[in-house]
Amino acid sequence: MNDSALYTGLDGEPAKGVFGNETVDEAVAEKIREQETQIKELTPQLEGIIAMLDAEIQSVMSIDRFTTAAAQKKEDLRAELQASALYKHYLDTLKTKFALALNETKKNG
Repeated sequence: MNDSALYTGLDGEPAKGVFGNETVDEAVAEKIREQETQIKELTPQLEGIIAMLDAEIQSVMSIDRFTTAAAQKKEDLRAELQASALYKHYLDTLKTKFALALNETKKNG
């Protein structure tokens, strides 16, 4: 049986692969290490930011905030509720952006 079709021509250096591109250039390897380090540093920071946003959302929606506002005029209380709703929406949007960034870092890490 003739096995010549299976011959790759790489008897001497199998570590380089068929096309010579299987070895990683040192500059590329350094860049990969830098990115892995950044991901390891960013992940806890993003988790901390998300925790802070959760705490701020809880603070905004806390009923304690509005007990002191009960003495205010009806229009002022309505304005306070509307402002709180807009702020909560903004915080939710911001939290979503950071959560997506965190998921991206976890996927790449």
